[in-house]
Amino acid sequence: MSHVLQKIEGATPGTAAGDVNGMRIKIFTATALATLGVAGPALAQTPQPVPQEALDRPVAVDVSILDAQGTTVDTLSCEWSVGGPADDDLPCLRFQSDPQVAFGAIEEAGGVRAQQRTVVGGDATGDMAITYSKRADGTWLIRSKGTVRGEAMHFGRVCTADGQKCVRWDADGATHARKDVRAAASKLKRR
Repeated sequence: MSHVLQKIEGATPGTAAGDVNGMRIKIFTATALATLGVAGPALAQTPQPVPQEALDRPVAVDVSILDAQGTTVDTLSCEWSVGGPADDDLPCLRFQSDPQVAFGAIEEAGGVRAQQRTVVGGDATGDMAITYSKRADGTWLIRSKGTVRGEAMHFGRVCTADGQKCVRWDADGATHARKDVRAAASKLKRR
């Protein structure tokens, strides 16, 4: 894990679940999870060496930053199949590693949302669509929806406008998550 974490410049593993308050929030997206070959509970444990087969999984990530009219104003893309991410993949990895970085990139590009698609091959096969959307109240919604290893997933976070505080929600693979998102947003406002 340390090999990949060094490439992401300071990203550190944290617990996959729970709320984070008052610090830079490092989130592991489907790319990092698939590349590292770890499950949620493993993130809370001490970093372990990454097996070569985990670094050799094919991964492709495409990010489109969109304005209010739905026009693409910027894109990021990274892809690897052997040896894990390379230096040219860093902008893409930074974007998805920290909400503050993602929100800043979206706003800097003149966008109001971003759509990301992450496809992972090998034994951790997965296809996740991740959307970063600015909500009417100024908070951000990060929604991840797709499958990993054949299991349906639908989860995300509601974050403050500056990305300093986020509340995680999980719809346990359900198609709709309106109640879960509303509960997370309410919890965020109480802080």
